[in-house]
Amino acid sequence: MRAPINIDLDFVMKAFVGIASPMVGVITSYQEQLEWHLRVASLGVGLLVGIMSLVSMVKKMRGR
Repeated sequence: MRAPINIDLDFVMKAFVGIASPMVGVITSYQEQLEWHLRVASLGVGLLVGIMSLVSMVKKMRGR
């Protein structure tokens, strides 16, 4: 029989903070570039939804 797994919560929290801290630093340093990419991505998604809605309306109009 295996011994139960003993998870040290303090160790896990320190590991999480140790991993998250550099990631937050990188994100804040590239914040302007990330914001620009997010804006372009949201514009693309909005255009795609608009085109899909237009196609759906045209199909409904032709079906009548």
